[in-house]
Amino acid sequence: MKNKIILLLFPFLTVLLFNCGASTGPDLSPEPTRKIMSNIPDWFMTTPKKDGFRYETATGTSQDLQLAINKATLDAASRLAATINSEMEGYTKRVQEETGLGSESELLDRYSQTQGQIIATALQDYVVAKKQIMEEKSNNQNIFRAYILLEWDEGAANKRLLDKIKADKEIYDAIRASELMEEMESKVEAYRKRKEAGN
Repeated sequence: MKNKIILLLFPFLTVLLFNCGASTGPDLSPEPTRKIMSNIPDWFMTTPKKDGFRYETATGTSQDLQLAINKATLDAASRLAATINSEMEGYTKRVQEETGLGSESELLDRYSQTQGQIIATALQDYVVAKKQIMEEKSNNQNIFRAYILLEWDEGAANKRLLDKIKADKEIYDAIRASELMEEMESKVEAYRKRKEAGN
């Protein structure tokens, strides 16, 4: 009888032991300690501003140093992409308003596709401008916390887009008199001067 009771209870004891063991693992996303909070880099709290460039920051945690860096970099890149894509939608709307191209226009469609292709390629051109790693303890486990600052050259992306637009005579003729085109030309000129100056 005693053996039967043990056999009947065995599955429940196994589940109980498994659950107890599972809850003792390290918290891989711990809240930052007071020491960590006091050492957050200034560039993370106040993102730099520089003409012709875009910056984005993020932080990531992991027991593995490289994984913490990768997580932070991916998060920052995703935020950067979301911001730029939102702006590009605004550009398409401006082209529509400033040129009188209707939403069903084939030219507007082509412009939008061209812009999307260029920006998708250009978004891969970001660089990790700064990074800072901190180590902390969570349930007696070492956790790495990575702070990342990404830098993206907006001028280079604008130049590619402008070159592509100029290569399509129909699109160029349709939008060359728009304010957006003037703005883009101005940004590309600033980018050229910056490159010539070696910055």
